[in-house]
Amino acid sequence: MLKQFLIFLLLSSFTFAMEIKNDPLFQELYKDRANNKKVTLMIYSATSCPQCAYMKEKVFKEPKVAAYLKKHFLILQKNVQKDELPDGFDYFGIPTIFFVDKDGLEQGKFVGSSRAEPFLQELKNISKKMK
Repeated sequence: MLKQFLIFLLLSSFTFAMEIKNDPLFQELYKDRANNKKVTLMIYSATSCPQCAYMKEKVFKEPKVAAYLKKHFLILQKNVQKDELPDGFDYFGIPTIFFVDKDGLEQGKFVGSSRAEPFLQELKNISKKMK
């Protein structure tokens, strides 16, 4: 009996887990059909994370990175302390950046912070992989 109850709980957790395709913010990104060719860059961060702030305020805003992001990516920010996180996108530390296709499938992951040039190269590698 206990075994059946545990199995029920496990199956129920899958039913109620949020998939990224059901995330209203993710859906909003792809409402514009022109965005269907872009990849979502989903960043897990926290308010008190200096590396997260560095990536968002310095690296993402560096002109070459910003231009590349604008052309090829959609940005989705998730605060690990406040936001509901989609099921299947586990993280070990922050910032964690997931590269997600329009179908909600993870195509790559980047953990930690980086200077602008190596991060730009990572963005280019992901873009090539997605074509």
